[in-house]
Amino acid sequence: MRGIPSAFLVFFVALVILIELISYFGIWQLIKGSSKRTIIAISSLYALISLFTSGLLIYAFSNPEVIRQARSYTFFYFVISVTFLNLFPKFVFTLITLFSFLPRWVAGKRYQLILLTGSFVICTGLFTIILYGIYWGRYTINVEKQDLYFNNWPEQLNGFKIVQLSDIHLGSFGNNPEVMAKTVQIVKGLDPDLLLFTGDLVNNFGDEIKGFEPYLNQLSGRYGKYAIQGNHDYGDYSNWPDSASKLRNLHQIESGLTDAGFKLLLNSWDKISVKDTAFALIGVENWGHRPFPQYADLDAAMKGIPANSFEILMTHDPAHWSAKVVPDTDIPLTLSGHTHGGQFGIKIAGIEFSPIYFIEKNWGGLYQSQGQTLYVNRGLGTIGYKGRIEMRPEITLLTLYRTKSH
Repeated sequence: MRGIPSAFLVFFVALVILIELISYFGIWQLIKGSSKRTIIAISSLYALISLFTSGLLIYAFSNPEVIRQARSYTFFYFVISVTFLNLFPKFVFTLITLFSFLPRWVAGKRYQLILLTGSFVICTGLFTIILYGIYWGRYTINVEKQDLYFNNWPEQLNGFKIVQLSDIHLGSFGNNPEVMAKTVQIVKGLDPDLLLFTGDLVNNFGDEIKGFEPYLNQLSGRYGKYAIQGNHDYGDYSNWPDSASKLRNLHQIESGLTDAGFKLLLNSWDKISVKDTAFALIGVENWGHRPFPQYADLDAAMKGIPANSFEILMTHDPAHWSAKVVPDTDIPLTLSGHTHGGQFGIKIAGIEFSPIYFIEKNWGGLYQSQGQTLYVNRGLGTIGYKGRIEMRPEITLLTLYRTKSH
């Protein structure tokens, strides 16, 4: 968490207070016909919840270093979860409360109360959905299967299976191994030829790996398992006493992966030999639009790859694909993560949408441009909001084939 400008803090506090007041006004419209005891009870409960949650949030925003320096994420996730549970439903209720004066002026008070009652029910539903995402949604793993076809994929490797994992964020699990235990069992059942991890093993600290080593060790692929680093693996989001401490943390994360059997590709490539053929697997360090770090060196990573080799690129942030990979290379397949699918989405009639689209258009799933393909894994862990709503943790199974000639 970076330092927060005082002007923004003042604006944020004012916005929170405004939401609380208008939301309470809407509640007041619904309860003012009730008994005095009921009004006092509901008003007191509302005030206590609002004072606690708003005070907690304002404290966290006023003292970002308390969270930034913490080695445990308990307080951070508690603040974020409480904020979502309290403010998001109230924000929606506030908007409808303001709008409710229009039917009141046009058709009378009764129609305002009907609208406010419906709004209260909807917002109660939103609260329940957010709670579900925290306690259940983030544990329900989805296996996303895609068959991919390429003109120059070696025909003798038809049916080659790649399992992609991304954004594990071990710090988001605390001491609970449930997701990792499930992941190991699912990956074993998929029996991949190659296991690829596209970055963000931790939230910030190498210590987060402790206790999860057995699960990382059990992940495997017939022809190996490979990893790259994500933006969170560099420790850029924490203050360090000196550069040596930050570097030791990075080395601890790298060792956690290599000790578990992963081969790290840091602006480099490796030859994957299968049967009597081979392809090039490329891995770059993180590249993202600012303020995310840009450590990737694609030219260095591809140096020495034999001509006419089929190439697969691992790059953590999908922004790299549209900004650099497509314009500057002819790499057929790129694998990324980073977005988590926004950890929130909507699915209607088979169409999936996430609000993170307005930040990153290539936010989850399969994309194609100029004959090149990108797959964005939605991640296993969480960051910020400790939950997932209609955006389940993902294990990706990609099965590669040569395009059939007609």
